[in-house]
Amino acid sequence: MKTNKPLLARVSGLFPKFSFHDSRYFWNSLACLIAAALMLFLVGPGSTASNRNFDGISPGKLAEKDIITGKDVVYVDKAATQLRIETEEHLVLPIFKLDASITTRTLNDFKAFADGFRELADQNTATETMVLMLMSRFPGMLSDDVLSSLARSPLKLQMLVYAEDILSSLLGIGIFSIPSEGLESFNQDYFELEHTINNKAEFEQRPQGSMVTRDDLPRAINEQISQKRLANSVSTIVSKLVLGFATENAFFDKTQSQNRLAKVRSKVEPVTRAVGENEVLVKKGEMVTEETYARIMSIKSAVSRADIGLLLSGLGLLCTAAFVGFFFLSRQKNSFGASSQYGGLLSIYSSLAFFIIVMFANRASLGSNNLEGAYFVPTALFVGIASAIGGQNFGFAFSVILGLLSASASNMNADYIVFTVFSGIFMSFMSSSAKTRLSLAKSTVGQALVQCGLAAILLMHSEIPFPELARTSGLMALNGFVSGALILAILPVLEQGFNLPTRFRLMELSDVNAPALKDLMTLAPGTYAHSLNVAHLAEAAAEEIGANALLARVGSYYHDLGKIDQPEYFVENQRGQNKHDDINPRLSATVIRSHVKLGVEKGKELGLPKAVVDIVAQHHGNSTIAWFYDKAKTEDPTINEEDFSYPGSPPTTKEAGIVMLADSVEAALRTIKKPSLPRLDAFIRQLIMEKVQQGQLDDCPLTLKDLETIRHVFVRITAGQFHSRIEYPSQKESGS
Repeated sequence: MKTNKPLLARVSGLFPKFSFHDSRYFWNSLACLIAAALMLFLVGPGSTASNRNFDGISPGKLAEKDIITGKDVVYVDKAATQLRIETEEHLVLPIFKLDASITTRTLNDFKAFADGFRELADQNTATETMVLMLMSRFPGMLSDDVLSSLARSPLKLQMLVYAEDILSSLLGIGIFSIPSEGLESFNQDYFELEHTINNKAEFEQRPQGSMVTRDDLPRAINEQISQKRLANSVSTIVSKLVLGFATENAFFDKTQSQNRLAKVRSKVEPVTRAVGENEVLVKKGEMVTEETYARIMSIKSAVSRADIGLLLSGLGLLCTAAFVGFFFLSRQKNSFGASSQYGGLLSIYSSLAFFIIVMFANRASLGSNNLEGAYFVPTALFVGIASAIGGQNFGFAFSVILGLLSASASNMNADYIVFTVFSGIFMSFMSSSAKTRLSLAKSTVGQALVQCGLAAILLMHSEIPFPELARTSGLMALNGFVSGALILAILPVLEQGFNLPTRFRLMELSDVNAPALKDLMTLAPGTYAHSLNVAHLAEAAAEEIGANALLARVGSYYHDLGKIDQPEYFVENQRGQNKHDDINPRLSATVIRSHVKLGVEKGKELGLPKAVVDIVAQHHGNSTIAWFYDKAKTEDPTINEEDFSYPGSPPTTKEAGIVMLADSVEAALRTIKKPSLPRLDAFIRQLIMEKVQQGQLDDCPLTLKDLETIRHVFVRITAGQFHSRIEYPSQKESGS
């Protein structure tokens, strides 16, 4: 019995507790998942079979067959993409960096030379001595001829000023060091120069023709001299002075340039081409050129990527369906009653069968519309049987699971998914609400109409011709009708083969004209009346708490079936003498206990569903036959209590627990005198709490709230049975 739990326990209760049946579910679900994944890989929407179209070709050889795409695909044209990348790369400007430290150092060196020269000139130092001193202080800068010419010139001081001015100008615009390689990928017309102004990097875009290199220095110096209109005698010495001190101060920034190149390259959109499903790439007997081969390989690669994407999405949906199904089965296994092991396994393997059918139906479709081939998928059949076995809620959940499976098997075909879910939900409603097989047969017409209308609605947006729409809708209607007919044919086989307690079978067993119940009425009329009263109580209580009321009623009808062989030993069948007065308590207890075992055996002989047989076995649990035990104990205090206990086990389902309580209440109420409403309420409360205290409901999923509801139902019904009656005058006179 479930009681109130702390928060942590209630949260953990959201997740299923795994039992032996859950383990069977897990391993069978895993086996079906592996089988479905294998089928998906071999023949599913993302199978690798389409790549076989490209086998047997190589460049420079004749094609042995027509090479056809096999499916619509968009592929990347690698050659065109590479051309686009190279084009974008050639628009990227290389970056050169102006080194301010070199500029400053070079100008400082020239100023030091000019200051030293002026100092020596002011001291009237001899020309030869001046030349030697300057060559010693600035070795390799200037030749002795240049220094001698400068020292003898009357315009030497002006020459130094001109040279410094031109050198400063050239260093300001940059003297570039050009690497031998690395600039090929960049723009050949322009470049960017980075220089620092006030500790901030500034970029200046320039044409390649403005770039001054070591080789271009004489030309650049002469242009500067020309602008200053210097005399030839002065310009020659000035040019040599500048050449002596000028040095490269602008260098290629490879890292920054390559980063810019990579950034541009990453933003280039690949060039895509589209090919049709049946487009011929190469005809049989044609020469496969290098260009054609490269194109075919690009298409093959795109098809492979598309197949992998489809396969992964299909596997994801498949795993999701498996997880949802296993989780739901683990939590809702009581929907199948005691036959959950068969009902659950049937749903698992029927899901695999459905998946395979959808896959082949989708593969075999001609593609004239999105529902083409779906009329081969008996969704209503699978969901209808699942609902008949597990109930309406399970049928709804099973419809959603089948929708996920159809999404995986049909490449996310939206029409397949919607049709599967909605047709399944409608069939679940019709199947679970049908009270007889005849009403289920009538529902097949409704299912056919619903599927016809649903197909028409889904196809209207496709703009297909009306004859095609009518054909597909008609086939969908036929699918619904045939599926319903197959349910009527297959369900009885499953009921008998797996001993399933479906609603229809329970309805047949609830017929009081059944042979076993007629025998009970004839041979043990008191037990028969008792069973009807118990059924009335149990069914009402089960309905009130949301349990299987029909199962509770049938279980009540058959719970005392074992009393048929020796009815006279049970008080409800006795008329006058009590047979237990003539035998010892131990023998009496043995006879009483035996009716449980005999009832189980008879139930199995009759082929009753296991859920009903379990109620027979559990309706007394393992409680003690108190009256005979107490009587025997007065005679022998050393007796074993187990000899006076029922051989069954405590109830494990709500229905079995309800039947136990209804049986106890119905039997005990015969002993109550003057049954007023307060006395009935207190008496029934006491009987229920005794079962709780004895541990008979420990394994039963009934909650304290359920027990309170059951008590109110029992009180309401028994109060009606024990109502006071009007005493007529004739009855008073006769003393009746």
